[in-house]
Amino acid sequence: MEKLKKQLVKAGYKMTAPRIAVLEELSVSRHPISVRNLHKKIKAVNRASVYRTLNLLEESHLVNVEVIGKEKLYCLANVPHHHIICKQCGYMEEIKCNHNFGYFKNFSNIHHQLTLTGVCNKCAK
Repeated sequence: MEKLKKQLVKAGYKMTAPRIAVLEELSVSRHPISVRNLHKKIKAVNRASVYRTLNLLEESHLVNVEVIGKEKLYCLANVPHHHIICKQCGYMEEIKCNHNFGYFKNFSNIHHQLTLTGVCNKCAK
């Protein structure tokens, strides 16, 4: 998480209490989280600040955003990973990414996101 804080400061942003709270909660969340659920966990931060912070983190490529139905889910982008999501119930599993992008010698600040969709075994029954 310190690396993420340093990236924000390097980009010219201050580490405000709402930003720290959002980063801390995202860092302990085991799955992508909605704004509503994130706000429930950090009630001391108003919802508008949560939205502003998430927008800043998204623009800075520090969070990944998954859209399921009409809801956005957020997770830190510090470890490359992907998700597979059930189209019927929204069940989600994380898929670790083992790719090394160092072989792209003519690029820097490489960001990627992959979301697979399907029907989970429970819904398929």
